[in-house]
Amino acid sequence: MKKNNKSVFGRVASIVAVGLMAVSVGHAATIPGKGKGMMPTFTTVLTTAVFTAKSQSWSNPAFGDMGWTHHSGWGFVTANQGQTVTITTTSEVKGIHPGSTVWYRGATDLAGGVKPITAVKAIPATNTTPAVAAVLGVSGSAPYDYVLDHFYIQNGNMSKIGAMTEDEPAVSIGNLVMKYVIHGYDADSNTVNDVDLKPKKDGVPGKLTLSFKAAKTGTYMFVVGGFNPDANITDNAALNNIKVSVKVK
Repeated sequence: MKKNNKSVFGRVASIVAVGLMAVSVGHAATIPGKGKGMMPTFTTVLTTAVFTAKSQSWSNPAFGDMGWTHHSGWGFVTANQGQTVTITTTSEVKGIHPGSTVWYRGATDLAGGVKPITAVKAIPATNTTPAVAAVLGVSGSAPYDYVLDHFYIQNGNMSKIGAMTEDEPAVSIGNLVMKYVIHGYDADSNTVNDVDLKPKKDGVPGKLTLSFKAAKTGTYMFVVGGFNPDANITDNAALNNIKVSVKVK
């Protein structure tokens, strides 16, 4: 089976065309790690972690082939301009094919621009408040543990100007900007070849490696989920362990 390569337009139709800044105006910002603890920040000390994700979470047919925020795993890594970041994801469950996307969360993407952040810690969901933006030192920027919505596009920028929380009552948390960097999915033994989603082969089914050179100094946020599981995966609601390794050189 070959997936319709034009399906990318279905993923972004509710936001904006591919390649342009996606702006959501009717949905609330959400915390991917809420209820699952902290989203790890990878460092020279913390280089590996185990994420949990559902088998179709990176591209879910029920979500118009977009990613499902709370069914995916999320993390952070900081890098200086010119450094190479390598993210390797390996499923611990046979038949799960990882997909991943990286976004830049630096403050220079905001209108007017401010100085970029050189380091930031992941924030426990229970401690996230509008004051966190001040703690991070970013005027007008939403806390980095918030993302655009309960869905995400895999291959584009996303932003929400004047983001509001989904809590009741809703609280303004500033401007939320996620600038696309790189994406791809494990294509080894995968029945789908979707050029828009960038299939990658390394000869090992269940393994995906993304590598990029940091264009800016700052914080990079990435998501890991499943894409088009093999026939042996019959429970698409189950959470699957995916080992994540991050190196910065």
